[in-house]
Amino acid sequence: RRHDIDNAEIRRFLLCLPDNKTEGLPGYLPIVPNMSVLITHNIATELHISNGSIGRLVKVVYEDEEQSYDASAFSDSTFPSNTVYIRKPLYALVQLPQCKLASTLPDLQPTLVPIVPEQKTIKVDLKSCLSPAQKILLQNKTTITIIRCQLPIIPAYAMTTHKCQGKTLESGVIDIVPPPHAKPDLAQTYVPISRFTSLEAMAILRPFPRSILNPKHHPAMKAGLQRLQSINSTD
Repeated sequence: RRHDIDNAEIRRFLLCLPDNKTEGLPGYLPIVPNMSVLITHNIATELHISNGSIGRLVKVVYEDEEQSYDASAFSDSTFPSNTVYIRKPLYALVQLPQCKLASTLPDLQPTLVPIVPEQKTIKVDLKSCLSPAQKILLQNKTTITIIRCQLPIIPAYAMTTHKCQGKTLESGVIDIVPPPHAKPDLAQTYVPISRFTSLEAMAILRPFPRSILNPKHHPAMKAGLQRLQSINSTD
């Protein structure tokens, strides 16, 4: 049965879930006009409106009634006191320079794209936010199904190496120091460095160990190279 969540603790727990557990749709989406944003879902790949596209947030459009509801149930101390909480945005206008959309509307630039919210059905385990008494009451059936409707964008002030693959960036700061306990991977160094058209457009955040440039080759790679060498020597 579909109904609103009226328990404040459960609501806050759901809103604060990381987006890797909510199909890429975060509960809180901190955005401000003119900031860079990243599209997180494939909307129209043939028009270059797809997962990984970077643009500029121009405006979020929502109904007037959004200004009249009590935001105390959704407010969070993480955000400034003058934050405007929007529950149901109609769409976000995002300027995507690489977009191939040909608009016939006189007031809409070709690169200005309305991004509408996406809806996902997600299963969430509430075990960590329920008391023992609540778990007993629910007979340990702590998994619920929620429907989340959110704009498929995130702030693009930073991105992972995985997200920046295939992109050409005008300028940026990169961090090539590997995370603690991470296995050496030359691709994690090569990919961010090769996103820029010149060395002048790139800055390295901090000193890095020289060892990341000389990782040990994977045994499978060595075997593949030896096989190619043997084929070449027989020709």
